[in-house]
Amino acid sequence: MKKTYIGLFLIFVIIIFSGFTASCKDNNSGVLNNPISVFDENGVMRNYNLHLPDKSDGDSPLLVYFHGVRSEGFKNMPVLKGYTGSPLKETGLIPFCRMNGIALLEILPSYSYKFLDVKAYGWSPFEKEINGVEKCIDIVIENFNIDSGNVFLAGISAGAVLSHHLANRRPGKYKAILSHSQAYISENDEILYPEVSGDKFGVVFCYTKGDYDNLKEFCEESYNVYKKNGYNTVILRDLPLLGHKWSNSTNGRFWRSLIRTGGDTD
Repeated sequence: MKKTYIGLFLIFVIIIFSGFTASCKDNNSGVLNNPISVFDENGVMRNYNLHLPDKSDGDSPLLVYFHGVRSEGFKNMPVLKGYTGSPLKETGLIPFCRMNGIALLEILPSYSYKFLDVKAYGWSPFEKEINGVEKCIDIVIENFNIDSGNVFLAGISAGAVLSHHLANRRPGKYKAILSHSQAYISENDEILYPEVSGDKFGVVFCYTKGDYDNLKEFCEESYNVYKKNGYNTVILRDLPLLGHKWSNSTNGRFWRSLIRTGGDTD
């Protein structure tokens, strides 16, 4: 009788553990949803998704992606018709990274703010968002098979701005960043200078043919500022697509540019 109870208990434990493991994965597709709980300095639980590569020999490089400003209210604005903020699922990065042995981390914003008079999510205010974002990145690097010397950041619009702030807060932590349709600016839209001179991380700027003129100008000006301060930087101009969107047909070129600009950093 005692053996029967022990056997039933073990089966129960296995079922519970299996259910817990399955809850972290998205339909066995190699996606881990909040695999380890992360709370920021304000006690807010942060949401993130880790997409694992199909195959990997040893530790994988990590690409961290940040979308642009998003809001349900944008659907009612004719001027923003068709704008989505380029969530990860629209970028083509998920299949690209899986096929190329790259771990892909998607971190979601937790704090809302007013943008064009509607409730929006887009990495503002930075002082609230950034602590939790850094904790998510560090947890993933420490607990999964990630090559800590090959961590890259990528973002579009407000997500690109966040990438700059993250890289400049911890020079040398990231190999290179991809800045799609935005630049290193303050929350008052002022171009900022790198915190440390010298080639601390690579910087890839890019924008599409149909992007906003002011954002193109930000990219060009910020590119020149980084270059004058000794950074290895390139700018990819007039990429395919006629709107303020992630140029998903250019993912291979993006990755090669990240590797190239980050190859000789200090």
